[in-house]
Amino acid sequence: MSQNNNAPGAPVSKIVIVGGGSAGWMSAAACATAVEGGCAVELVESDDIAIVGVGEATIPAIRQLNAFLGLDEG
Repeated sequence: MSQNNNAPGAPVSKIVIVGGGSAGWMSAAACATAVEGGCAVELVESDDIAIVGVGEATIPAIRQLNAFLGLDEG
């Protein structure tokens, strides 16, 4: 019988981010920093899907994300 890792209270062993681009990679970086090695973080993106190019912009909150990730903006 297999173990049910989806049981209430069961520890999370893996976080999967579906989709790349800046949003996917920033999400993966934030998750990896938040769990501090407590579980695996995996990003899945496809080479077969073209870049959508929806007019991404950097917003002021990027400074908080960079600080959370420990990135030096200087």
